[in-house]
Amino acid sequence: MSIFERCRRRFRLRGGSPGHATVLTALGLAAAGCATGEANEPEQTLQTLTAGHQTIVSSVEATGTVEPIRVIEVKSQAGGEVLQLPVELGDNVEQGTLLVRIDPRDVNNAHAQAQADLDVAEAQNDVAGRQLERVEALHESDIVTSEELENAILSAANARASLVRATTNLELAEDKLDDVTLRAPITGTIVERTVEQGQVVTGTRDLTGGTVLMRMADLTEVQVRMLVDETDIGRLQPGLPADITVEAYPNRTFRGSVLKIEPQAVVEQNVTMFAVLTRISNEEDLLRPGMNADVEVVIGRQENVLAVANSGIKSQQEAAQIVRALEIDADVNALLRDFQSQDRPEGAAAEGGAAEGEEEAMIGGVPMSEFQSMSQEERMRVFQNMSDEERRRMMQQFRNQGGGGPGGGRGGPARRPDEPRPAFVFRYDANGLLNLKPVMIGLSDFDHTQIVRGLEEGEEIVAVPTSLIAQQEFLDRIRSRSGLPGIGGG
Repeated sequence: MSIFERCRRRFRLRGGSPGHATVLTALGLAAAGCATGEANEPEQTLQTLTAGHQTIVSSVEATGTVEPIRVIEVKSQAGGEVLQLPVELGDNVEQGTLLVRIDPRDVNNAHAQAQADLDVAEAQNDVAGRQLERVEALHESDIVTSEELENAILSAANARASLVRATTNLELAEDKLDDVTLRAPITGTIVERTVEQGQVVTGTRDLTGGTVLMRMADLTEVQVRMLVDETDIGRLQPGLPADITVEAYPNRTFRGSVLKIEPQAVVEQNVTMFAVLTRISNEEDLLRPGMNADVEVVIGRQENVLAVANSGIKSQQEAAQIVRALEIDADVNALLRDFQSQDRPEGAAAEGGAAEGEEEAMIGGVPMSEFQSMSQEERMRVFQNMSDEERRRMMQQFRNQGGGGPGGGRGGPARRPDEPRPAFVFRYDANGLLNLKPVMIGLSDFDHTQIVRGLEEGEEIVAVPTSLIAQQEFLDRIRSRSGLPGIGGG
């Protein structure tokens, strides 16, 4: 018994009419174990799905880490022994609370020296000024030479410069008096402490801003940083609600929202991902930095809507490939155009088309509305047969309408996840043969897709496996190379 005879017996569609031969061949090759099965094995059929009401929640899930939104470093520009350290790691402190007091002897001595230097500089400036006045008077009487006058002017200038330096040094010394007493810059939590009482710290005023003694953060609001696959990034946007759970409180869900999507991609194990920040209120102080969190960002929710399992929904391209693989007599593009026209009022323009009485734009000899319902492969064939001038006109038409070129992409804001869009389902007709039906779908989750129009509750469809596409490509290659019985044509 040949492979095709065994497959026909095992994978007959219901009804068993002779017209199933082409369908059965492809379906038999797509099924696992078909080539080795025996004739007496039980018959198998395609899975049948029934349209019913479901609650659909579309979401993006990822794991991340809780982290503070802003961390403040408490630094010391004064050096010396830590005399007081009244706060502990994890303490919540109010703004202005004493955090650290450093031994002030060094800065007090420096301040006293700066004050003494200022007193000397002021005296020198007064003396140099009076001496200059006397020399100027004597020079007018020709008692002193011009050289002596110039020396007096220079001495007075040096005295003024010394006064400025002394004044500046005193101001810096006064600032250092404040550096030995560090107070909380914000109301928050001590999340890190790097010194202990009695430890000697080194003062510095370089570009680092000083020695870090501790870090503070306001934990009344925290964020979760998670990495999301690039395939899901297009569905996310700031403001979407998010549900967060942590292992410390497995029975509690924290509510938050998407704050932003960082622009720079992160590649991990050859997978391109983007960091997404989700902000959460933490008034009860339950979430701590470093906790692992599971985040579910809710894209959309539909309660009690008509839906079918995802395995029964096919895109326009998938439907066209399956129709071609099973040699079903159906024009995918024509079915889609007729189906979409049912939503338009009489005389209204189709998407990219023209209203009644107006001449519809053409692309390579094809009306715009027909071109937009074509598969990508068919569009590219039309595009390749166009002249350069026709291509320029076509691209201008798409730019004027917000289109993205022959691939069918569109500019402007991203499509909402619940925005109705066309798709296809397969079902059996009265004779038990597979045929194609267009539908309008909405929100999808991991299991079901909302049916907006095209099916009724209780109506049955067939889950035709997309593996038939690959199997058909395999058959086409074999037919072109082999003359095996039941496969080749020679």
